[in-house]
Amino acid sequence: MMKFRKRDSRKMLKEVARLRGLSVSEVRGQIQDAILEAKNSNDLVQQAEFQRLFGDSTPTPDEFICTVSGSLKF
Repeated sequence: MMKFRKRDSRKMLKEVARLRGLSVSEVRGQIQDAILEAKNSNDLVQQAEFQRLFGDSTPTPDEFICTVSGSLKF
């Protein structure tokens, strides 16, 4: 299992921004919007998974990448 550190997530955000022709802050904003959408979802399964991973807190894009990468299985 591979887990990313905060430094790795910053590099990934920078690379995604470069590939999409966006600024890093625009990419962060898009990810933050997706995080809030997942947190406030009406889907009970999605809510339970978000609660399991993050509790009541709302993660930053860096925290989200680091936490979710730990639960990915390749």
